[in-house]
Amino acid sequence: MSRTKRTLASLASLTVLAAAGAAVTLAAPAQAASSVGGTITRSEVIARAQSWVDQGVPYNQSANHTDSNGTYREDCSGYVSMAWHLSSSLTTWTLPNVSTKISFSQLKPGDAMDYTDAHTFLFAGWTNQSTGAFTYYAESNSHNPTHGPTSANINNSSLEGWPTGYYDALRYDNIVDDAAAPAWKSQVVVNGGGAIFHGLRNADGTWSGFGNIASQAGDIGNVGSIADAGVNGDTHVVAVGGNGHIFHTIRRANGTWGAFGDVNAAAGALSSVTKVSAVSTGTEVSVLAVADGKLNHSVRHADGTWTAFADVSGEAGALPAPVTSAAEAWVNGQLQVAVVAGGRVYHSVRSSGGTWTPWGDVYTAAGDAGTATDVAVAGTGSDMQIIVTSNGGAKQFHGARLANGTWMPLTDLTSVLGSFTSTGVSAAAVNGELQATFVTTDNRILHTIRRVNATWTGAGAINLNGVTGNHYAASITGSL
Repeated sequence: MSRTKRTLASLASLTVLAAAGAAVTLAAPAQAASSVGGTITRSEVIARAQSWVDQGVPYNQSANHTDSNGTYREDCSGYVSMAWHLSSSLTTWTLPNVSTKISFSQLKPGDAMDYTDAHTFLFAGWTNQSTGAFTYYAESNSHNPTHGPTSANINNSSLEGWPTGYYDALRYDNIVDDAAAPAWKSQVVVNGGGAIFHGLRNADGTWSGFGNIASQAGDIGNVGSIADAGVNGDTHVVAVGGNGHIFHTIRRANGTWGAFGDVNAAAGALSSVTKVSAVSTGTEVSVLAVADGKLNHSVRHADGTWTAFADVSGEAGALPAPVTSAAEAWVNGQLQVAVVAGGRVYHSVRSSGGTWTPWGDVYTAAGDAGTATDVAVAGTGSDMQIIVTSNGGAKQFHGARLANGTWMPLTDLTSVLGSFTSTGVSAAAVNGELQATFVTTDNRILHTIRRVNATWTGAGAINLNGVTGNHYAASITGSL
């Protein structure tokens, strides 16, 4: 905070941006890997900031908060001082003494925005730097204490109630980048002639040979719909077997496979399953199954147990037509689901508490892409990316549901992907990028990437060395 308290008028004028962060499970304060005033990683800065959010630390310029992080003043600059693990609570005037001014474009997680006369807050990361979208942590005022990650845009005229131009971007002198984590690879499973084949995309963009999963996980008969999800470096595969049951297996990070298990034996029987979808929700796997035109949902817990399949219409409401396709994405701690029903696309959100929002018509919000045939979604940053195929698969569209609940219009991808007819689409977030596969009517599987800067690669055919039979379906995810 500045050397004097903010005026009541300043407090009254403070505009609080909408929070886009996930619901947070209360956790113990961050444990220090750094020493007071010593070198600190960006991830530790963010973890320390999150710990005050988890504890619900109030705003009080006249009080200090003590926990395993240390003792710091309960205001904006005390909060940044705590996150940086300083030896004391500095002010907005003195934070520049331990930091270096940088440009807004250079901001990284753990840096700060500082208006020396009034306010400071912690930069949490870009969600889309090309548009200026980012998230941050702040102690704003007594009516809006510790919060984050909160959504904002660097191009807004004001941030936290003050003109954006009043702020300087600061980088703490002792902050260091985290060691690079192993990059995730694109993991693709293909239904070739009723068998499941697995392959991966290497860091240089080449594809490994594909192997038949049955040789390691067991034969489940003539396979139908397939899906995969990356969880903690492993790849979970879900498939409809020849007997109509849903099966599940895991490819471990070391390349070995577990045996297929019968999901219906654990989660309840379903009949006439035509589509399955899977996504990681952290340590668990969310699974959707379209059965008899209805959407059903189950969760595989980290301990291997399953919740019973439940008809989503019981909470999200009935759709105007049978469901023909479904996809899901994990975004900001919530499950976002898109379905095709009656040639239109609908969307719902399942909260961390398990409640569902009513179905919303995506075409009403993002524009009409024609008679939809398939849909795929993936979470990148705070947004849900969506790809819709329509007009018998001859058209492909892309849009997004942003963190604030608004939609980017569905845009025809022909100019970036070229012309082809698709029988199925799958999408995943891999290392922050949107990656998608399309199964085509001429028996190819095409792969494309939407980069973080919103540009696309062309649709290139995957080298399916090792895959036999016609290519009926494909699914993509990211894991080690």
